[in-house]
Amino acid sequence: MAIARPHTDRRISLHLLDRLVAVCEELSHARDMDMVMAVVRRAARELTGADGATFVLLDHGPEGLLCHYADEDAISPLWKGSRFPVHSCISGWSMLHKATVVIPDIYADARIPVDLYEPTFVRSLVMSPIRKNDPPGAVGTYWRESRTPTEQEVRILEALTDITATTIELVRVHQELERRVAERTAALESNLREQHANIAWARRVQQAMLPGQTKMQELLPDHFCIYRPRDFVSGDFYWLARRADKVMFAVADCTGHGVTGALLAAMCSNQLDRVVNEFGFTEPGMILDMTRELVQERLASSAHMTEGMDISLCTIDPAGTVAWSGANSDLFIVAGGTVNELRAHRQPIGRSECASRFPTHCLNLRPGDTIYLMTDGLVDQFGGEKGKKFLSRRLRELLLDVDHLPMAQRRARIEEAFDAWKGQLPQVDDMTIVGIQMPESSYRTLYAFTAMAAGRP
Repeated sequence: MAIARPHTDRRISLHLLDRLVAVCEELSHARDMDMVMAVVRRAARELTGADGATFVLLDHGPEGLLCHYADEDAISPLWKGSRFPVHSCISGWSMLHKATVVIPDIYADARIPVDLYEPTFVRSLVMSPIRKNDPPGAVGTYWRESRTPTEQEVRILEALTDITATTIELVRVHQELERRVAERTAALESNLREQHANIAWARRVQQAMLPGQTKMQELLPDHFCIYRPRDFVSGDFYWLARRADKVMFAVADCTGHGVTGALLAAMCSNQLDRVVNEFGFTEPGMILDMTRELVQERLASSAHMTEGMDISLCTIDPAGTVAWSGANSDLFIVAGGTVNELRAHRQPIGRSECASRFPTHCLNLRPGDTIYLMTDGLVDQFGGEKGKKFLSRRLRELLLDVDHLPMAQRRARIEEAFDAWKGQLPQVDDMTIVGIQMPESSYRTLYAFTAMAAGRP
């Protein structure tokens, strides 16, 4: 028997060690004090064979230090929810003295407030502080008979409180991180809401800058317009003006996307308005020349000015004659079952080396002929089975394919073709396409275009 006892004690110790490891694993998942207390109070009873266990927290209240009996696991109620002055209870003594207290008989120890213990089953106890240095609390175990807890029971409770101390610190760190993350998330969400509000406002401003549908229908009766920004706002815009008996219309693509492109678009649109309304120009080439000067003047502070605008601009007179000029933006003409691409001047509205004047081309078109002004959002879009660009070849085929349709249906078919080509790929650029069909009243027998760059004032 004497030989077997150490073996039995060792077996019990190993069993308790295994259980302590399991408790550690449970505590590793704890993210708040409620879970910590639930695990610890249950483990304290199980590991020591006690009839009850309490989890006590040190409260720093306005009335001084209090021992808060925050949780318990016992055969009958103890003091859960109660708070006592730190100097009047054994848990307070344990925390203040940073030591484990073993009391075999509560009636034989002057530190015990007997009046609080008499209504309970408790006759003996062990109280261990959670961390020896500045304990935040304590864990108590209780028995219903007077007994001296074994050294193993005391050590296992002290090991549990040491683990609990580490867990509490980790929980507090985790909660602090969560608080900071929550604050940061709230700040980011607030900034995001503000940015979305600003972008929504910018979108409304940009929409107000564009010609309204009523004005478009009045001045260009047979047309369609596709305007699809890549982002909330766009570097593309279309522009419409009337001076005397002439209608001027343009589709433009400014450097950049989103807000930066939209800001540049607003400035360039304003310069076009000035050129027509203040300076009185109506010839497309002259409009672009003057607009380039004004844009360069506005952007002169940029040391490396790469900002600018590509634009396709036409003027239509009452007789139906169309005059056109382009800056890096070609004009497509569908007439007689063919697609003709009129090449634009290869300079932007902005800074360029060896700048030269923009030529004006006069187009005498037949009724039913259609001109297309557009940015490069469609031809540059990646898609299809191999993820390649749409390119001009497919654009020409598409324009011929829809030529027999009314303008509204042309718009729908072109958008369907764009979406089908793009598939699940992101839109790479802003896209604007405007088609204008020549009405019957502007009949012409000649279809030609000539450059008129020379001899202008």
